[in-house]
Amino acid sequence: MFSTAGAALIRAAAYPSGMALPAWPDLTSDQPEQWREWLTTAWALPGFAVAVAGATPQLAEQIIQAVTGEPVSLHRLRRVVESAVRYLLRWTTRATPFGTFAGVAPVEFGARASVRWGEAHHEVPRPDGQFVADHTARAEQDLALLRDVAVVTNSLGYRRGDRWVLPCARSDGDRRWDVEIRLTGPIQAALDAATSPLRFAELAARIAGATLTEVDVTERLLASLVRAGVLLSALRPAMTVTDPATYLARHLALPDPGDRVAVDLRIGASVTLPPAVLREAGRAASTLAAVAPPHPGWAEYHTAFIERWGPGAAVPVHDVLNVLGFPAGYRGSTRRVPAVFTTRDRLLAQLAQQSALNDCAEIALDDELIGRLRSDDRPLMPHTELRFTLAAATPRDLDRGAFTLTVVSGSRHAGAASGRFLHLLTSAELASWQQVYQRLPTVLPGAHVTQLSGPPLDAHLTPLARTPELLPVLPVGDFHPDPPYTVADLAVTGDGQRLWLVSRTIGRPIEPLLLNSVLLPGLQQPLLRFLTEIWTAWSAPCSRFDWGHAHGLPYLPRVRHGRSVLHPARWAIDRSAFPRTAPWPEWRDTWQRHRDRHRIPGEVLVGDDDVRLRLDLDDDAHLAVLRTHLARHVRTILTEAPGPAGWIGGRPAELLLTLTAAPPAASQPRPVRAVSALRHRPGQSPWLEARVYGRPDDILADLARQPTNILPAGWWFLRYPDPEPHLRLRIPQHRVGRSTDTAGNLARWAQRLEHDGVLHDYTLHTYRPETRHGTGPALAAAEAVFAADSRTALRRLTGDRQAATAATMITIADGFTSDGPRWLTEHVPHRSGPRLNPTQLDLARIPHRDDDLTTALATYRRLAHTDGLDLDHVLADLLHLHHARMIGVDTASERHCLRLARAVARTHRETT
Repeated sequence: MFSTAGAALIRAAAYPSGMALPAWPDLTSDQPEQWREWLTTAWALPGFAVAVAGATPQLAEQIIQAVTGEPVSLHRLRRVVESAVRYLLRWTTRATPFGTFAGVAPVEFGARASVRWGEAHHEVPRPDGQFVADHTARAEQDLALLRDVAVVTNSLGYRRGDRWVLPCARSDGDRRWDVEIRLTGPIQAALDAATSPLRFAELAARIAGATLTEVDVTERLLASLVRAGVLLSALRPAMTVTDPATYLARHLALPDPGDRVAVDLRIGASVTLPPAVLREAGRAASTLAAVAPPHPGWAEYHTAFIERWGPGAAVPVHDVLNVLGFPAGYRGSTRRVPAVFTTRDRLLAQLAQQSALNDCAEIALDDELIGRLRSDDRPLMPHTELRFTLAAATPRDLDRGAFTLTVVSGSRHAGAASGRFLHLLTSAELASWQQVYQRLPTVLPGAHVTQLSGPPLDAHLTPLARTPELLPVLPVGDFHPDPPYTVADLAVTGDGQRLWLVSRTIGRPIEPLLLNSVLLPGLQQPLLRFLTEIWTAWSAPCSRFDWGHAHGLPYLPRVRHGRSVLHPARWAIDRSAFPRTAPWPEWRDTWQRHRDRHRIPGEVLVGDDDVRLRLDLDDDAHLAVLRTHLARHVRTILTEAPGPAGWIGGRPAELLLTLTAAPPAASQPRPVRAVSALRHRPGQSPWLEARVYGRPDDILADLARQPTNILPAGWWFLRYPDPEPHLRLRIPQHRVGRSTDTAGNLARWAQRLEHDGVLHDYTLHTYRPETRHGTGPALAAAEAVFAADSRTALRRLTGDRQAATAATMITIADGFTSDGPRWLTEHVPHRSGPRLNPTQLDLARIPHRDDDLTTALATYRRLAHTDGLDLDHVLADLLHLHHARMIGVDTASERHCLRLARAVARTHRETT
């Protein structure tokens, strides 16, 4: 279960305490004089004019024109008034930090809740991201500046044939495309030399000397690579630099940015949260994680990786991406995962419809329903952030648990939502946060937690992505003078359950954090997203409640667990539901009928995510704002508003709490091995791989009946489920060059089975030995075990397949360790479940003797030990592969067979 990590922020609206709002203007008819009067009063509210001018200078100018009596058309005046109404609502009803409308402050923890609101807010201006990008580019065009700074090869780039590719480096609106540069000798030499930061002048001299080129010519070439982003210079402020203007000013004079400035606000608030709130937040986050669906694209990617390289192989990141591309759903990915209507989707659709039919506004989650919504047994993500509101009358109510917690969102990991505000902390506060992050638990034992540093795709978004350096940095498309981790050092590896990153230098798992909330799918470099998700995709995330395929329904009820609202009630309204040009009375009557029919409450939030306004649907001015919103959007989302926050004086406020979960006891991840370049291609190769598609059991039964000369001795097989059920036959060619004879025999055999309706396709493929099984003599011994195990499987495909599999698992464990019952008892996890079938247990107890298999196992164990393999992992692989031969890839069945084998082994140990 999640608990507080000791770090939190409050986000709150920053309007002055005690401010009296004027009555809202009448927007139901044309009343220009009243509108001007209202604008004058609203514009005089303390701080409102400054906030609007900072957010949209154009609107501020238009309001000033209206209040000073300048001529303004009626249509334009209405638009100005409606905009001012929306900004006043934004100021007084929304906690999302934006300019001086709202800000943040750190939160303390104590035995009792306390709130002190001060007016001494602190503004921190930062130049617009495009302003910084423009002047960085100007600095990089100055050769005199460039000569004195270091440059490094951009880690986003990679080689494709005779080209160097820089992904997503050019744009036109929302369209982005790669930049490709022909790899000439000098360019290749420069990229190789600058894998670590090197002074531009030194690099130019080195390349000029190596290519017998004039230095000035080389300098111009290198400068062009800097302008293209192929080389990164130290003139570029890294994303861990939170004051880029000051950084740039060390190198060149910057002009006044004018209105190209954004403001972050540190509010003068002091808030202490009591234990009751922290416990409830931990329960809410744990519940959200328990019912979160798995990531759809990563399971397919995991299968593709394991099929290509096998468990335990450490493959450089760029090599993986060159072969597999990015997972489904990534920018530029060609991989596709079919949309599946799961059991979870069906249950949620039933719950939503039943709520609508029963006029029920709420679904209460209990343990039984949570269990039905849980789709797997993934462990909790070890850290996260929960963003929520609290509805309570007084701070004392927070102490005694008399509050409602409404979840706003969750984070993929700690720091994703809070990172961009940490530059507002004092040095002591930041040091405290850094200690929290340095103690974060990890998914894998012994993993190193790192901080990704890389710019988003759009330069305008860089202020939202800058974060102080809290952890050792892993730069991605960012200049750092001496980073402890690099993309070039990272490899992807995996086992039967997950993929993760590993440092090839130190051999430890790496878990990178991207400490900003810029959207991963569309606004970040795909590589940044990949490095963020590859290790988080296998844990249950604390994310916003996911309705799955039901998310598009016009009505979704509230979802509650205990004192927490995990998902407020929500209504989706199509533009066509209301007459766009009807007079106000007619439109209002139509709206009222719609509201009554759909039971929409009096106070709602209109909009999505952080771009929402709180509206009072009993106020005509607010209704007019809603009408305009409905007319501008094809689909409008209304969400029930949270209850009043009397505990903080009714001010809109959200808490952002960092949470951690103790990771489950886990063994060290399997040792990784560099991926082998060995490939056996059909033709001139000592191995041939054939894939046969059809009915695997019938195909194997036919193979078992064939004379031994149909395939050379030493062949073996595995079952595979994707892209459809098939068998892979790995066949040794004892005389290289005779593969055509074997292929001919296979083709004739396949033709007969196709005629019999057993097989429908047959192909030849490259066989890639998996280095997890060893190399050289150890690999040959492993292949001898696979052949012996395949012969065993062919003889045991009748009767109770699971009992036979369990019995042979005991034989394999005994042959590999000489004490199989002990190994199975100590290494196979004890799993609870339904009582084992006594008949099946009796069948599993029947010993299976196979001298060939036992001899092969003993030889393999000796050579695997010599080859430095982890023998426990090797035996676990052999048991998994035996199940794959007997039954196939079926996690539930494999666990059941291991449970049977463990039960038999335990009984054996107790009776001997």
